[in-house]
Amino acid sequence: MKILEIFNEALEGKCGKIPSYNTVENWMKKLGLSTYENDSKPTDKKFACIIDESIMVNREKLLLILGIPANHLGRPIKHEDVTVIGMKSSGGFKGDDIKQEIEKSIEGIGAKPEYIISDQAHNLTNGIKQSGLLHHIDISHAMGTCFKHAYGKQPDFMNFTALLGKIRLQYQLTDKAYLLPPNMRSIARFMNFHSWVDWGNKMLESFDKLPEKMQEAYAFILDYKELLVELKVAVCAVEYIEAVCKTEGFNLATCNKCKKYIMQHVIGNANNRRAMLGIEILEYLKEHEAKLNASYESRNISSDIIESTFGVFKQKKSPNKLYGITPFVLFIPLHAKLENKSATKSFNFKERLCNVKLKDIDAFAKEHMSINWVTERTKQLRKVS
Repeated sequence: MKILEIFNEALEGKCGKIPSYNTVENWMKKLGLSTYENDSKPTDKKFACIIDESIMVNREKLLLILGIPANHLGRPIKHEDVTVIGMKSSGGFKGDDIKQEIEKSIEGIGAKPEYIISDQAHNLTNGIKQSGLLHHIDISHAMGTCFKHAYGKQPDFMNFTALLGKIRLQYQLTDKAYLLPPNMRSIARFMNFHSWVDWGNKMLESFDKLPEKMQEAYAFILDYKELLVELKVAVCAVEYIEAVCKTEGFNLATCNKCKKYIMQHVIGNANNRRAMLGIEILEYLKEHEAKLNASYESRNISSDIIESTFGVFKQKKSPNKLYGITPFVLFIPLHAKLENKSATKSFNFKERLCNVKLKDIDAFAKEHMSINWVTERTKQLRKVS
């Protein structure tokens, strides 16, 4: 609104009346609902789905189903490749709920996806299994699970990660803080520990050049040199596999390339736990390789785009978590539709705004969203006044 006000002032009021924030948000919701209801069919004849649920917002989660091209595009999936085909908010989703939402999306599209990609959450895997559709586990989550099984309960790994947490608390706001390791996430921590493994190895390489005071503070790094070097090899292997499968697609050729790399760089001359990591990765590759229909078929096997979609939505929605999941989720299909700027040329904004009423948004919210308790609170207090 401030930008429009500045333009209006510079143009001496020629822009006319500046719309309020609520008006602009209602425009967005109308356009989002129009997109969701009228453009929810993937343009690709062979399509796949990615399904996931967001983290809790107040006491609610958002279940999102995205349609993507089934055949790999020779590059990672972008927002402009995505079609939102299902959205639902609830306090929680069981396997039966997941199955029901998948069936609703299929009914709305009039066709079944070639396969579905998701993480390994029990409710998602159970619901997809009940639907009878082919299921690919997201490669990043699968690699994180392999790391967890191989290293999660190893004493040196547990001791080192616990020590890093203590050091962060001890050295923060001191003159030693500039060398602290990156923060370790509590959620999906085995998918996000690459940064501190890189930090640890760089500290080892530069340790002799550090000031004496810093060497004393970070001397514990030397005690875990063997672990850090071992993890660096494993992390490099996982990064290689993910890069190949995300950029070149998951097919027989890339699968064989990844298996060869694992045999040479992870299992070869490895100790028991690194060999265990390599074997689990090979089992994952073989399991999903068997689901390919033909030697020339190349599929997507990453759900990164849905994580990115949740991230964009999180940045745009109200920071007040008390609101929970609101009709503002209609931002998601609109963002996907207009991410490619060329799409705006054929997008009839005026017609779509005229064809959608505010009562249509209320009807969407009633069907897809839970009760907004902040709105209910406002209504009740308004009655008192």
